[in-house]
Amino acid sequence: MRLVLPLLLLALLTPAAQAAPTYLLQRAEGPIAIDGRLDEPTWAKAKPLSPLRDLSGAPSPYAADIRMAYDDDCLYVAARLPAKTLHATLTQRDSVIYRDDDFEVFIDPFARGRDYLELEINQLGTVWDLFLTAPYRDPECLALHDWDIKGLRTAVTLQGTLNQGEGDDEGWTVEIAWPWASITGHSNHPRAGKPPAPGTEMRMNFSRVDHPAPGQETNTVWAPTRQATIHAPEHWGRVRLSAATVGTPEAVPPTVGLWANANAPTLTRQTLRDWKAAGVTTLILGGEPANIAKVARWAKAEGGLRVIAWIWALNRPDDPIALKHPDWHAVSLEGKSTFRPEDRPFVAYYQFLCPTHPGVREHLRALTRELAAIPEIDAIQLDYIRLPDVVLPKALWPTYGLDMSTLLPPYDFCYCPRCLAAFGNPKPDPHDPAWADFRLRQVAAVANAMADAARAAGKPCGAAVFPTPRLAAKMVYQDWSRFRLDFAFPMDYASFYAEGDQWTLDRLREARQTIAGAFPILPGLHLPDYKDDPARLRALIQAILKENPEGFCLFDASNLSPTLIQALPRP
Repeated sequence: MRLVLPLLLLALLTPAAQAAPTYLLQRAEGPIAIDGRLDEPTWAKAKPLSPLRDLSGAPSPYAADIRMAYDDDCLYVAARLPAKTLHATLTQRDSVIYRDDDFEVFIDPFARGRDYLELEINQLGTVWDLFLTAPYRDPECLALHDWDIKGLRTAVTLQGTLNQGEGDDEGWTVEIAWPWASITGHSNHPRAGKPPAPGTEMRMNFSRVDHPAPGQETNTVWAPTRQATIHAPEHWGRVRLSAATVGTPEAVPPTVGLWANANAPTLTRQTLRDWKAAGVTTLILGGEPANIAKVARWAKAEGGLRVIAWIWALNRPDDPIALKHPDWHAVSLEGKSTFRPEDRPFVAYYQFLCPTHPGVREHLRALTRELAAIPEIDAIQLDYIRLPDVVLPKALWPTYGLDMSTLLPPYDFCYCPRCLAAFGNPKPDPHDPAWADFRLRQVAAVANAMADAARAAGKPCGAAVFPTPRLAAKMVYQDWSRFRLDFAFPMDYASFYAEGDQWTLDRLREARQTIAGAFPILPGLHLPDYKDDPARLRALIQAILKENPEGFCLFDASNLSPTLIQALPRP
């Protein structure tokens, strides 16, 4: 709601991109009395959050010791806030509390960048709680100031004397019990009153506001947004729920993902056992929904492999519903539609749809909901969430007898009437940056609509994307830095670009810097590039995990030979 620094000044002060902070939320050890004393064993054992920083990410002189825990009823927050001078005047609930020095908690329970919650409290214990349907930058944002957290319990204790202005106070302490019924029980989940399942991630942020002098305000946060506002939930920290009790050491092993075809007749329960024994942790399953469901059940029964359902998005070959709607299909600069197989670019299965058409978007949301409804599915992965290749990877140019160093009209999409009308120009200049940006925004809108549909069904959503947002935007109108994802699998297939393993590592670094921790990145490796060279694959995997402890993925299972299996990190 408020601007703390001029945007230009904030940009100049912004340091190199930093990953969003993370926190492992563990269960409380016994009851917690909300009295502001923080003398329960839970608070001694719970780990503190990483240090607060200013909005740009720079170090701040304002500190806080913030810890969290949870039980079946509530999320608990404790904060010790050093302060030399204690000052507060606001006593009416839902006052604009940040006009006093305050402590603030933000929760995006479904990690979708919308429908999030804010709680502010000052040194008098006065509360402002509100529900926001979207960030303030969204013209459709509604900030519901009269929304109250039912069952909220808070306590504030002061280490000093309020409103004396002597500068010799020590600080203040906040303790909060926030019922899950007012966290998970809102929006599309009105009856949910339990904590999310272990392994679920929420997005959260914390802030302390201080007024060092009249007319001055500082905003110190856990997760820097690199903007002049904290209301950018895509940059908030990641809080992952654990089933363990506070103080329990927990190592998070890297994800080892494997793309596989659930329709393959050779895929058996024994295959899954072999993959798990080799170190695979996550299956990314494509195929018919019934087969995905069947293999997902096997995966859970054979040792709890994580399962992500793989869905082709804007490229829908042989989709019987899409084939009933010729107007859904993307149109090239030459005026040819992908509805006709003979007019499709590159290959006959490039049946791309228009990202602007509302019928397309609703169809893709419905397909997402269908897969997300499979109980054994843990997450959704979008593929082909882009337009056709306006620039192919260079190593593929000879395959099609093309030189794509300049724009070629047969491969530039989407010039359908709906896109042209929405852009407001029936004959846009193909080289106009605004026209390119329009298509980037439309593709991102489809990705975000599908991701929101998955999360509304309780499932995280990611995407297979081109190696970096910069390359993806240039090659396929896919700026995935605009996608609200829970994870991304960049397809770092170096051979497609006539490059080697160092190129893969360089692109990983570039992507991580661009995304700046907004969501985990797990680079995808093209197994045919390594054939029977496990030593080379092993060395690359080790280098990736050093840079990117979250993990990596392999494409695909049909190329995971017994020799290459030896390169995987063992469980």
